[in-house]
Amino acid sequence: MFGLTPRRVFFVAFVVAVIFLGKQYVPPLFSRFQFGDAVRQTVKYAASSNKNVDAVRREIVSTAAEYEIPIEAKDVRITKRGPTFSVDIDYSWPIDLRIHKYDMKFHVSASGEIFER
Repeated sequence: MFGLTPRRVFFVAFVVAVIFLGKQYVPPLFSRFQFGDAVRQTVKYAASSNKNVDAVRREIVSTAAEYEIPIEAKDVRITKRGPTFSVDIDYSWPIDLRIHKYDMKFHVSASGEIFER
């Protein structure tokens, strides 16, 4: 077959499989990392920016849209606990491996100082 030994055919098939899997898994993992960092920054500086709950929620949803993460305002749960608050976000990213389709699940969480009186 085109002068390729079975070992070379296996190597080429392996490289193609790694590239395909990388194309499926790297974008959601990279976006999750960037989105998690953006959420932590938003929460960290919410008190100093005097943002209320709705402003933090809007900023998180707009940041998610930048990274093409499918969340809505109702998916952002903000919980007050005494002088602090926490933000929890659960979302999923569809993965299509041609023979198997599933949703990769992610959870982003951050906590900071209270921003409302």
